[in-house]
Amino acid sequence: MKLITVINPSDASAEAGEKSMKGVYRQVSKRDFRNLPEFMKTMIPRPIFMRSATFGTGVIADAFESDEQGTQGKTRALWRLDKVPKKEGTGVVDKRPALRGFLVARGFLQKRAYVFLFAKEGLRKAEKAHHFTSILTWRLLHEEIARTSSVIPVAAGDRIGLRTLPNLAEFWKDADWTSLWSDVTIDPRSAQLGLWCLLAEEYKGVSIIGMRSGMIEVPALLGIRTLYLEEKLNQQAERMAKWTGKVPGFERQVVERPAGIKQQLYWRNESAKSYQPSDVSSHAANNSAHLAGMVQGFRLGRPFRGRTKFTPAPVLEQPQRKRGEPFLRPQPTFLANTRLPAPIDAVNIQLAKAEFDKIVTWAKATPTPTGATTSIHGSVVRTVTARPQPAVTPPGSD
Repeated sequence: MKLITVINPSDASAEAGEKSMKGVYRQVSKRDFRNLPEFMKTMIPRPIFMRSATFGTGVIADAFESDEQGTQGKTRALWRLDKVPKKEGTGVVDKRPALRGFLVARGFLQKRAYVFLFAKEGLRKAEKAHHFTSILTWRLLHEEIARTSSVIPVAAGDRIGLRTLPNLAEFWKDADWTSLWSDVTIDPRSAQLGLWCLLAEEYKGVSIIGMRSGMIEVPALLGIRTLYLEEKLNQQAERMAKWTGKVPGFERQVVERPAGIKQQLYWRNESAKSYQPSDVSSHAANNSAHLAGMVQGFRLGRPFRGRTKFTPAPVLEQPQRKRGEPFLRPQPTFLANTRLPAPIDAVNIQLAKAEFDKIVTWAKATPTPTGATTSIHGSVVRTVTARPQPAVTPPGSD
C-alpha cells in the first residue's frame, strides 16, 4: 500500500487538501480518471481502484461460502498461540498450555456451556456512545439466562460492574494474564485474540452477545457462535448483513433502539441531524419521547418548578474528636438539588420485552458439550475442608 498526499499547488490549506481528496474520490470511484485536474495526474499517474467500506466483509463472506472449513482454519492459524517467539534468544514457545491453565484458574470447565456478555463503555459524548452497553440490561440478561438454563453467563469486554463467575472483563489488565507473556514477544491484542482462538477450538459450548463492535466479529470468524446486536435503521448495516447465512454461527438481531440512557441520548441526537435520511430521524424521534429535556444522566435541562427537595448527605455517626473534647451530635447536612429529574420508567431505557426474550432464547440454545452436567449452576463447585483441630483433653481426666 502506498500513501499519496495530494496538495493543491495554488492553495496548501487543509481545507483545500480535503476538497482535492474528495474530488479524487468522486472521479476515480466513477472510473473517470481523465477528468482529474492536471496537477493531480502528476501525483496519481494511473487510475485508483476504489473499494467501499463493505468490500472487505463481502470478501470474507464469499470465502466462507465457498470453503467454510478451510477459511475458518486459515483464520484460526492467524491467532493460534502455538508458536510465540521467545523474548530472549531464538525459538518459539507453545503458549496454549498456559492459556488452558489461565482459564481453569478463572473457573472455566470444558464440559460446560458459556455465553459471553460483551460490554463496551466510554464517555457519554464519544463518537460511538450508542454502541456502549447498558449495565441494567446486561444484569437482567445475566439473571434470566442463569435462572432459566444451565448456560453460564460470563462478563467480557470492558468492566461495567457486571459480576459473574467466571469473569473475563478486562482480563488483559490483570496480573495473572500479563505474567503469561513475560518470556515471549507478542502484540497484546494478538494475545487476546489467541485466547478467543483457544476457546473456539477447545471449548465446544460457547456463545457471545454484544452490541455491534469489531471485537465480537473476531470470535465469529474463529467459529464462536455470535449474536450481533444492531439498532434499527443503522446506516452501516449492509456491511455485516453480508455475513448472515455465510459465516457459520453468526446472527444479527435488530433492536428498536439501543439500551441505556447514554446510548439513547447519543443515538437520538445524532439521528436528528439534518444530514440523516428522514426515516432515520423519524424513527429516533418516535422512540425517544422519554428523553425529552434530558441533557445527561438523570439531569433535566430545565429547572424543576415544584417544591425544592433536599437529599441528605452521609454523615459520620461518631465524628473524630480529640481526647477530652465533648461529644457533639453530628449535624445533618443537605445537598440542595434544584434540577430534579422527571420520573423515568426503566422500561424505556431497556430493550423491548420481545427483543430481550429473543436474546435470552438465543443464549439458552448455546450447545451443551458432551458429558456436561446441566443441573448445577455455576462453573466452580468450591469444597471447604475443615482444618483438623488439636485434641482437647477434658479437665480432670489426668
